[in-house]
Amino acid sequence: MKKTVFSFLCAGLVLVSGLYAGGAKDSGTQVLKVAGLKGAYGDVYWQELKKGFEAAYPGTEVQLTIEAQVENTINPQIMAGAGPDVLYLATGREAQLTEMMISSKALRDLSGLLEQNVYNENVKLKDRILSSIMGNGVTNPYADDPANYMLPLFFSSNGLFFNADLFYENDGDGVEGPKKDGKYEMPSTWDEFFALGELLNKERAANPDTPYLFTYPTAGYLDTMVPASIAASAGEDTVRKAFNYEPVWEEPAVRAVFENLGKLKDYILPTTVGNANKDGFKNNQQAVIDGRALFMTNGDWVKGEMKDTTPAGFNWGSAPFLAFTNGGARYGTVNAEQIYISNNTRVPELAEKFILYVYSNEGLALIAKYGNGAFVPAKGYDKIALAAGMNPGAVAGYEGYYDGSAKVLIGSFAAANAEGVDWKQTYCATMDSVMNGSKTVNQWIEQLKTDSAKLKASLN
Repeated sequence: MKKTVFSFLCAGLVLVSGLYAGGAKDSGTQVLKVAGLKGAYGDVYWQELKKGFEAAYPGTEVQLTIEAQVENTINPQIMAGAGPDVLYLATGREAQLTEMMISSKALRDLSGLLEQNVYNENVKLKDRILSSIMGNGVTNPYADDPANYMLPLFFSSNGLFFNADLFYENDGDGVEGPKKDGKYEMPSTWDEFFALGELLNKERAANPDTPYLFTYPTAGYLDTMVPASIAASAGEDTVRKAFNYEPVWEEPAVRAVFENLGKLKDYILPTTVGNANKDGFKNNQQAVIDGRALFMTNGDWVKGEMKDTTPAGFNWGSAPFLAFTNGGARYGTVNAEQIYISNNTRVPELAEKFILYVYSNEGLALIAKYGNGAFVPAKGYDKIALAAGMNPGAVAGYEGYYDGSAKVLIGSFAAANAEGVDWKQTYCATMDSVMNGSKTVNQWIEQLKTDSAKLKASLN
């Protein structure tokens, strides 16, 4: 991923270079101010982390500000020189507070922290966090500085989503048991995926209620599946070339990606294209819940997005995108949410101790138990999550990231414009035309060649 310096401006936000209000009370108690987003994971786990940290370090007090629109509260604090010491606030939010912190050089360098042991364990922080989520724009925001200023606290997968109960025996022990229906094997390669599609098509001849193999909310959701599939087929170097509009589209390993996508025409839920728009996309997602389609490409947000129409007891599963050979690489893309320390903190050592506590086994266990399905990119967290009672089908979708069998693809197409070119329309939305038969895969590849050449020229 190309690293860039964020230069967003937040109206009305002035970063004060003076001392923050955190520090010691008159009683001698050390105070740590922690602020963060109250999102899908709730805030109970923060309360538990607070209690655990204060017990681990007597004489400390953690003051929490965890809110859905936390920027509204902490912006005035920052302007008054009384902002939080530790912040859990990802980039990409509308208020862009973290982007402003980055551009103002207001983040503490965490490179030294990574060399320290997590709380109560002989494990360095750098060896606890999954290396596949480090060393990119999520953690190293400055093009001219290789240091880590942010850490990935949570990550969510983008991959194939499905009803876990069709494939996993959810007995709570985290071990995959016998298939519930005795016939559907979880595919890991494209060949196995199509073989399952053939099985379903044959079953449907006798039972019209048999699910179809695949659907997608809108073709735009292929924006993660396409690059991840290119990486699995042609390698990450080819993806980097594609991200910069190099002429890779006719290479056999890249062509194979689009040919496989074209083959899905024989296995896709027939109503997919008709609903693949802003008004109907939830119908395609509901098809997976209702058992009319087995798989779709999506992200973890679908669980919350569809919660009102998901029956009690339904268990979401997820998996990285498919390999092209047995034992071949499987890729997923992830969204990461960051935690960091303000460079203006008066209690830097205490702030660092808090981070080291969060990533310890004790801290991770609290997140797993109280974090409402949160996944931390920390080695061993999948086992901790299972021990805390998290659904085995959901955890199974992440195990590849923890054991290293699945690779993480982080990156995006270079920002470019050319007259008459809508790049996402070309590389994603053409899928609709291929699925309804109005275009062929060859026409898709020709359009990719033409439009990428125009965009490449605009970069020069």
